[in-house]
Amino acid sequence: MACLVLASGLSRRFGDGDKLMQNLGGKPLLAHCLIAASEIFAPEHRFIVVPNPDPRSELASQFEFSLIDNPEPETGQGRSLAIGVQALLAQNYHSVCVLLADMPFISPEFIQGFIDQSENFDIGFSQVRGRAQPPAIFKATAFEPLTGLSGDQGARALDLSAFSIAQIPLPEEMARDIDIPDDIPDDFAR
Repeated sequence: MACLVLASGLSRRFGDGDKLMQNLGGKPLLAHCLIAASEIFAPEHRFIVVPNPDPRSELASQFEFSLIDNPEPETGQGRSLAIGVQALLAQNYHSVCVLLADMPFISPEFIQGFIDQSENFDIGFSQVRGRAQPPAIFKATAFEPLTGLSGDQGARALDLSAFSIAQIPLPEEMARDIDIPDDIPDDFAR
C-alpha cells in the first residue's frame, strides 16, 4: 500500500502566507501529517502531491517522500488526487491511503487501524457526524475512476455505486483541518 499526501492546495482562505508552512507546536503544519505517515509507511511507499517549486517540496524530501508535481494546483483537490493516483498506477500499486496535509491531528494509530481493516472494502472513508471524509483508502478497482477527477469535491465526485464502501469512525479531535488562521490552536503540543 502507498501513502499519498495531498499538499498542493493554494491556501486561499488562509490569507497571507502558506498555511502548510505555518508553525503548529514548533514545526510546520505539514510536518505533522508527514510524521504520522512516516511512522506507518516505509520511505519507498511515501508520496506527496505538491506544487513545484515550493518550500513544501523541500520539507517533504526531508521526510523521504517522493514528490509528485502538480503543475496546476488551482484545479482543485480532485485533480491533485487524480495526478497522485496516476503516478501510483505507473508504479503498479494496488491500494493507497490518502491523507490531507492540512489535517495535522490524525494519529499514526488511527492510520494503522484503518489499514488493518482495508481488506474488507474497495473504498474506505473516515466518518465524522455521518459525513465521509479523508483519510481514505482506495483499492486498485477505484484507481481508474480517480484519475478522471478535477475540482474541489475530491473523491466525493465519484459514482460509488460500483464499489464496496466502508466508513471508519474518526474521532472528532482528529477530524479538524486548518483552513483559516483561527483554526490553529494556541496550545497544541505533540
